[in-house]
Amino acid sequence: MARIRLYIDQPLVAGQPVPLDGAQAHYLSGVMRLRAGDAVTVFNGRDGAWAATLAEAGKRGGTLDV
Repeated sequence: MARIRLYIDQPLVAGQPVPLDGAQAHYLSGVMRLRAGDAVTVFNGRDGAWAATLAEAGKRGGTLDV
């Protein structure tokens, strides 16, 4: 299975959770059918690509652990 990539428009820092807005959370959990603990690659165009895991995703948002 291909690794899912998600653009995040904020700085990425190791150990800091990344908040997701409702659209991003819907894309990961509803469209891509990811569940908590699944792997995602996040990038922002400045800090490179980072490995992250989906911590939670709901209708109003969610969180990734970097």
